[in-house]
Amino acid sequence: MATEKAETDRVPITLALSTIGYLEKLVRQGTHGTSVPGVARTLIEEGIRLAIKDGLLSIRDNGKTSLERGTFGARRFG
Repeated sequence: MATEKAETDRVPITLALSTIGYLEKLVRQGTHGTSVPGVARTLIEEGIRLAIKDGLLSIRDNGKTSLERGTFGARRFG
């Protein structure tokens, strides 16, 4: 686990009400954070790292940031 703080930025997201309900249950459990945004942040960060490690996400650098491209470099399977 990294010991230094990464640079951060706020990004608004929309989630299904059922997902928010699940995050609220995890808050009550206390296993992934103490607030819905904290739990969501933890799960998103862990999921992205795992997806990169497993080769499900790749970064294609065309000189633009992922937000400028409107994508996070996810590969499509189908």
